[in-house]
Amino acid sequence: MPINRLLLAAGLAASGLLVFGCHTSGKAPPHEFSNERAATTPLPARLRTSAEHDAARERVGEPYVLECHVADGGALLYYGGAHTRDSSAPQVADIRERWAAFAPTVALCEGRQGRHYWGFLVEPFAGLPEPTLVHKLARRDGVSVVSLEPEYFDEVAALLRRFDAPEVALYFFLRVYTSEAGGASDEDLARQLLAKRTDVDGLRGAISTLDDVDRAWARAAPERGDWRTLTQEPRDGVLAELSDASRAARGEHMVRVLLDLTSRGERVFAVVGSGHVIRQEWALRVGLGSTPAWDQPPASGL
Repeated sequence: MPINRLLLAAGLAASGLLVFGCHTSGKAPPHEFSNERAATTPLPARLRTSAEHDAARERVGEPYVLECHVADGGALLYYGGAHTRDSSAPQVADIRERWAAFAPTVALCEGRQGRHYWGFLVEPFAGLPEPTLVHKLARRDGVSVVSLEPEYFDEVAALLRRFDAPEVALYFFLRVYTSEAGGASDEDLARQLLAKRTDVDGLRGAISTLDDVDRAWARAAPERGDWRTLTQEPRDGVLAELSDASRAARGEHMVRVLLDLTSRGERVFAVVGSGHVIRQEWALRVGLGSTPAWDQPPASGL
């Protein structure tokens, strides 16, 4: 058989196995939590500041785990780990053990997309990041999975209340581009992501072309080099302010979702990066009536 046909046959076979792996995974993608009560409930306490977060991280380290129980049977186990794809990382076994002991009725993770687990055939190559592990455990035990993320248009709307549309569009575009491009210039990828990330109320037309990105970048981060080869978000200037504001908007949403589910009597198992748990701990402890954290100010200071 000619080599090109052999390659084609091998490709089709691999595709068929991948599809089989996808279908046998039985995974439903996480859905945004859009309960109006959760979305409008005032926070019971503020989030930790960056300095307070750093002090708590230095004291406790990773994983940073918060476990709270409420009188009506509801409970929260909020696991703050390190972002990793290494299936042999100690936190993978730790999360599995805590999951088994806690027996959750609902699971939550970061991320709006449902591409966390594509079956046993892909895991050896794609690794086992935290959302993937949560999906895997939940699917095995028949536990519902909910995304901790606010809906994209809500996060955009929150930032537009403080920043100009071109700045917000640039931030959301670069947040994904820097991750996916990994420091290698890829204008085709950039065009695709720009169209996708600005296709939301408030950002359409804010920046439409890569020339627009160049101009917005020059205003937001002068003398910072070419955004096309950026490896991480800038740590100063307006883009850093946008990052902080986005983190706060996401964090407040996460707190409301966790409090709402726990108050309904659910046993809530959530896995995120450790920074989220650290920043949100005070608000969750107050909202669930738990013992204050070691550094938590009196109620009057929250």
